[in-house]
Amino acid sequence: MRATVLATLFVALGATEVVGQQPDVRPLEMARTLASVYPRTPSMSYIPALSWRGAFRLSELTGEDRWAEAAQTEMRPFIEGGPEAITEPYRLTSLAALSAFSDLGDLLGDETISALATRAANVLSQEPADDILPFATGWTDDMFMATSLLARVAARSGEPRFAQLVEQVLTTYAERLQREDGLFVHSVGGPFAWGRGNGFAALGLAEALTFLPETWSGRSRVLDIYRRHMAALLRHQSEDGSWRQVVDEPGSYRELTVTATTLTAIARGIRNGWLTRREYLPPVERAWEAIQARVREDGTVRDVCTSTGAGPTLEYYLERPTVNGPDDRGGGLTLLAALEMEELLRYLENL
Repeated sequence: MRATVLATLFVALGATEVVGQQPDVRPLEMARTLASVYPRTPSMSYIPALSWRGAFRLSELTGEDRWAEAAQTEMRPFIEGGPEAITEPYRLTSLAALSAFSDLGDLLGDETISALATRAANVLSQEPADDILPFATGWTDDMFMATSLLARVAARSGEPRFAQLVEQVLTTYAERLQREDGLFVHSVGGPFAWGRGNGFAALGLAEALTFLPETWSGRSRVLDIYRRHMAALLRHQSEDGSWRQVVDEPGSYRELTVTATTLTAIARGIRNGWLTRREYLPPVERAWEAIQARVREDGTVRDVCTSTGAGPTLEYYLERPTVNGPDDRGGGLTLLAALEMEELLRYLENL
C-alpha cells in the first residue's frame, strides 16, 4: 500500500507536462523560489505575513537559516516601532499580520515579539458592540484573519478566552455562511461560493485544529464543519486539479489561490488524521499539478483573483480580474501550499 501511494504521488509530481514550473519540481524547490521573491512589499497586512510565516517553516524544513533571517529583517522595523506594528484604525487584515510575529517570537524565544501578537489578540477579544468579533466584515475572510492569530496566541498563552473566541467565531460563521451542501458563501450579502472565500474558511478551520489542543471544547464541532467543507470542495474539483473562482460554477475561471488554500487544508488534514488518505490523497496530487501549471520558474503566478470584497451578484465574482505576474497574495498562499505538500511527502515517505 505504502509503495503504491508513493509511486502514485511521485508520478503526479513528476510525469505531467505543465505550463509553469518544470514538471519534476519538488515542492521544496517551489517553496524556495517563492520565498526568494515574496513579499515584494513588506507591510502590516496578512499578505506579507503569509510569506514571513512560510519563510520560518522553510528554514525549519531545510535547516537553511537565510529564509527566516530575511523575514526577520523585513519585520524588524515594525518590531522596533517605526512604523507601529499595531495601529488604529484596526482591521482584521492588519491584525492578522501579527500571526507571523507570534511565529517569530516562538522561533527566537523572544517574549517582547510574542507580546505584540498577544496585544493584537487582546484587541480582538474586546467586547464588540454588535457582533462576536470587533472589526468584523462578516465575510469568510474573517475566519482566517482572526483564527490565524488567536489560535497561535491561545496555544502559547494557555488563556481559555482566546480559544473560546476561536470557537465562537468559527461556529457562528459556519451557522451563518455554510450551506447545506458544505460550501461557504462569501457573506450574507454576497451569497456565492467565492473560491478564495472558501479557501479562507478552510484555512481558518485548519489553523484552529492545528494549534488548539485535543481537549479544546470546540474541537468536535469545528472538525465536523471542516470535514463537511472538505467533502464539498472535493465534489467541485476541476478536471485539471484546480478549483474555480466560484467553486460551484463550472463556467467560472480556474483560480490559483483557492487551489492553494484547499490543498493546504486537505494536505494538513491527511497528515493529522482528520481526513483519510484513500479519499483525499488523489485530489491533493491533482491539485499539486494544477499549482505547478500556474507558477513559473521566476516565481510569478497566474490565474490569481484580485482583491475582492463581498458582492451582491454572481456576475460580480465571475468578472473579477486576474493577476498574471508577480503577486504577493498569490505567491504567499502558494508558498504555504508548497510547504504543506513537502510535509505531506515526508509524512508519506515515513509511513
